Amino acid sequence: MPDTTTLAGPTTHTAGRGAELAALAAGHAQRFPWYRELLLERGALGSGDLSDLPLIGTDLLAAHYYTAQHPQLPDASAYHTSGTSGGQRKRILYSAADDDAYIAQRRLLFGEFTSSVPRGAVAVADLGTGHAAASARRVFLELGYEAHDIDFTSPVDEHVAKLNAWRPDVFFTMPMILDRLLQARTALDIRPRKIMVVGDVAPPAWRGHVAERFDLRPEDVLDVFGSIEIGAIGYSCAETGLYHFHDHIVPEVLAPEELSRHTGNDRVPVRQEGSGALLLTSLTRGYFPAVRYVTGDAVTGLRRIRHGGREVFAFERIDGRLAGDFKHGERISNHDLAQIMAEVFPGHPFEAGDDDGLVIRVVTDTVDDDQVAAVRAAVDRWAPDVAQMIASGLVGPVRVRAVAPDGLRSGHAKRRLDLKEG
Repeated sequence: MPDTTTLAGPTTHTAGRGAELAALAAGHAQRFPWYRELLLERGALGSGDLSDLPLIGTDLLAAHYYTAQHPQLPDASAYHTSGTSGGQRKRILYSAADDDAYIAQRRLLFGEFTSSVPRGAVAVADLGTGHAAASARRVFLELGYEAHDIDFTSPVDEHVAKLNAWRPDVFFTMPMILDRLLQARTALDIRPRKIMVVGDVAPPAWRGHVAERFDLRPEDVLDVFGSIEIGAIGYSCAETGLYHFHDHIVPEVLAPEELSRHTGNDRVPVRQEGSGALLLTSLTRGYFPAVRYVTGDAVTGLRRIRHGGREVFAFERIDGRLAGDFKHGERISNHDLAQIMAEVFPGHPFEAGDDDGLVIRVVTDTVDDDQVAAVRAAVDRWAPDVAQMIASGLVGPVRVRAVAPDGLRSGHAKRRLDLKEG
């Protein structure tokens, strides 16, 4: 049995860290004048109490960070991601120290996870774009692997051809990309010993299917939690069945009414203690104001535990993006949708859309009545409130449609669970 003891619920444990947090906030105030103004307005300059410090959400970042000039940040490396509300791409900056800290965090995690794979073996990253993709090869090289990566813009068949030629022992990719690879016209013929995925919802049923497909144990598939703003955040732990945060992260959750009071967002259902909108503070991030950063994720079951002789923050699952939890009369989380599809259509790419109700588009030749019934039964199990709305006739039944591989609107990267039909 693993050495795991629950120590506390969602209350953030910052005892003895006041000076560290005060110095962290002061450093960001020096780098970002607008953040200093926020602290002054709140009378929080010099405070080491997280509850005194402002929340850093999308509106603030869009106004002051994502598209702003930062002459006070010398030698910054810039990474770009999807656009802000104004249509410009978001620019996230890293210092050399930020990059080094991120590499060290990933190297420690991946080094432990792949310890049974001999150095000199082949490791391949197929991740699309962004900071994780740009950093993966360096992580693998520093671990002593023969490292390759694949250009995201290449056709899927080229990805498969390269993987079949390289035959990686360690494979780092995204759930949506792996689903596409397994559906490609050319068969994917690789036998990885360890698989890591990042950037999408990857529930236990999905990870279990991947393990079975490659003749691995479930614990040989690692779900990695990260973001371009924060960097390395957390990872799934096979021993505890929870997600563990990296040591540099101080997490919090806010209930919907409290988040709404700060940001006007009231779209996160609270299901149990420790559930709600996730806030993160990073003790190592310098060129991004990562203090009480509103991630946009909803999580369940935040707690502190003792595991392996040390204290760690952990949580049960990522329910999905706050704006992405799908509403079909009542809410069904992205996590639950991904779990359901992994049960009924294992290995098939999918997306959920809104066409006067919930429509799931799945890459397959046909969808038969038994499969539709299985999806609806799983929705009943995972989302009883939605089931009640359907049974009452207030919303229609969930619909499932077969589409061709090029029929998904979410492209070849992250699956979309909130797009509008039509």
